[in-house]
Amino acid sequence: MGKTGSGMSNLINKLTGMQPEDGAGQLFSCTKTVCAYKCNRNGQRFIFVDTPGFDNGELSQCAVLTAIATWLKEMYRKSIELTGVIYTHNLGGGSMGAVDEQSFQLLCRMCGNEAADRVRLVTTMWDEVDESEAVEMEETLKGTQWQSFIQAGAQPRRFVNTPKSAWDIVESLGTTTKTLLLQKEMVDMGKALEGTTAGRRLRQDKPVTLW
Repeated sequence: MGKTGSGMSNLINKLTGMQPEDGAGQLFSCTKTVCAYKCNRNGQRFIFVDTPGFDNGELSQCAVLTAIATWLKEMYRKSIELTGVIYTHNLGGGSMGAVDEQSFQLLCRMCGNEAADRVRLVTTMWDEVDESEAVEMEETLKGTQWQSFIQAGAQPRRFVNTPKSAWDIVESLGTTTKTLLLQKEMVDMGKALEGTTAGRRLRQDKPVTLW
């Protein structure tokens, strides 16, 4: 998950060896639905899930959250748990703006602190920015906006646009699986999306895209 243009689809392309989608890496979304991709590595099967980016341009934040939540709910009902959630942040975009902050807060509230250790906070575009400036931005994120979630167990990682870098991130998750807070709220507790922790957060934010 992440903001549009943060490199989500590109990371999956590096993991699977597939050709990038038209528009990948640009500041508009080439992913409009939740898509799953299978990949085998060293005798193990992986399923990577690409989601629409926040600040999609074609979908509202509400529509993006609904698409992700619907997929998560269906997987949980089928007794399929996630090994991890990879959240991408484009260092080339400068400091965190309103959409960056909103998408990160939604991530935190979708996962919950109990599943924070299943989250990797991945900075991208290292090959496109000045390294010293990128390191400074990374340290700022880790010491401010990301700090509480890192303390809860989330791990910051770097994606340097290579297959090895992508697999290092995935393999750091191991094989442990957990249920996300959003899944528990919608399935176990029977809440509608708007009544979940993530849904309430989205409603309280000032809209940054059209509904």
